[in-house]
Amino acid sequence: MKRGRREIKYQLSHAEYLVLKSRISSLLDYDRHAGENGYFVRSIYFDNICDQAYHEKIDGVFDRRKYRIRAYNNHSDFINLECKEKYNRWISKRLARIDSETCEELLNGDFSALHNRDQEVIKEFYFHTKESGFRSVVTVDYHREAFVYPASNLRITFDKYLHASGVNGFSIVSKGDKEELSIPVYQNNSVIMEIKYDDIMPEMIRTVIPHETGKSLALSKYRMCRDIMKNVTY
Repeated sequence: MKRGRREIKYQLSHAEYLVLKSRISSLLDYDRHAGENGYFVRSIYFDNICDQAYHEKIDGVFDRRKYRIRAYNNHSDFINLECKEKYNRWISKRLARIDSETCEELLNGDFSALHNRDQEVIKEFYFHTKESGFRSVVTVDYHREAFVYPASNLRITFDKYLHASGVNGFSIVSKGDKEELSIPVYQNNSVIMEIKYDDIMPEMIRTVIPHETGKSLALSKYRMCRDIMKNVTY
């Protein structure tokens, strides 16, 4: 993996979130694509028959990757097939646009539409479907608020209302059926704050994160949602 961006994550109480959001919003601009209201994110993750991505996260493997389909605000005209790669705290993301029909075929286990696509990330994904039994395994939903700053290409996000659900009967775009079966990951309104930047975190951001917030954590929404769904049957 080529060197990408740094990523740091914190799990915040709702009170900490309110304080930090107030501080950060006075220094950074809202992401112009999202605005002050933020946006809904739905990701459906894939793993192989050995749950390699899941176990690599548990084992703390430094060099790992996850594949997912992602859509925003329930818009069927903007769906990506993505590969998120991580080496220690360096991350990168590669993606390719797919249409809603192809998306539904992938979720139903039909990968034939990818056979002649020439984007590298799709070629890799298609290879894994043939060689290691890729299949969709979990749906991850949350609401994101995003702030940006030009220095170091800084981006700070707050992810709220994290929910997990299965994949049977679920679409990348909410259709209403079975949506009530999604399960909240946090019972106490905790929020995940992610800080991404290219090289050096601007000093002003370090100063607004209070010491009592604690150490950054190796949080994975994918792993947390898989854990929640282990004992759930529909």
